[in-house]
Amino acid sequence: MGLYRCYTTWPTIDPEDTVGLEDICDAANFSSSSSHATAPELPRTLTSSLGPFQNVTVFRLMRWWYSGSTKSASDLNRLVNDVLLQNDFDQRHLEGFNCSRETKRLDKYKTDENTMFPSSRGWKESSVKIHLPAERVTHSSESKAPEFEVPGVFHRSLIEIIKDTFQDAAALTYHYAPFKHFWKPFEDKPAERLYSELYSSDAMLEEYEKLYSKPSEPGCKLERMVASIMLWSDSTHLTSFGKASLWPIYLFFGNQSKYLRAKPQSFACHHLAYIPSVCHIMLI
Repeated sequence: MGLYRCYTTWPTIDPEDTVGLEDICDAANFSSSSSHATAPELPRTLTSSLGPFQNVTVFRLMRWWYSGSTKSASDLNRLVNDVLLQNDFDQRHLEGFNCSRETKRLDKYKTDENTMFPSSRGWKESSVKIHLPAERVTHSSESKAPEFEVPGVFHRSLIEIIKDTFQDAAALTYHYAPFKHFWKPFEDKPAERLYSELYSSDAMLEEYEKLYSKPSEPGCKLERMVASIMLWSDSTHLTSFGKASLWPIYLFFGNQSKYLRAKPQSFACHHLAYIPSVCHIMLI
């Protein structure tokens, strides 16, 4: 289709080598090849995210129970196919099962800060001090303004997130060497530069060149690459009724294609911090 790339260094891996047309689009009349190798799938290690429940079987059953209020024929089919017929389902785990006990355990789990922000995953709690001006009061500088402290700011280290992410199987879908993307549909016309991904941007290429212009660590022959961090923050409403909300700060990696990054099942979004709500008090 006249598309090609220009690299400054030859890439050691191209995550799109095995991606075909059927991986990015679908239609009733499209032909599909069973022998086509698809892109590596992200692992879904269920046993590492059981929450408060003691085993996978109880977790699956409780997840089915909370998946809807009125159970239908499709719910029954899901119970059989997604719970009972799974390889890790064990009937022995249900001995002495009690729904009320498991719901209480789940409620306690959701309100425990140690499970919501575990230190083992790099979560820390800090406070932020902000200098705020007062109305109709003049200060010689910002540092002279009254200081307001905001406690309860939960956050993770950027370094820890980068280390965890690049050790995960998701890193197999990352582009490590940036490139310029071109389109030349006709031989007698000049090629056009395409801008569609962060790893094909000038900013990424410039940082990559800066990195390789510096000497590497003594004795290190590993490939060097730029971890492109994309931050996003927005208030999230938690309930259909009421005012419960959170204000998280999200982190994405621009090394991954936007077509994968935008899929919820890719789990490409990392939580970096949570901004607490501040009470406003007016003194008259």
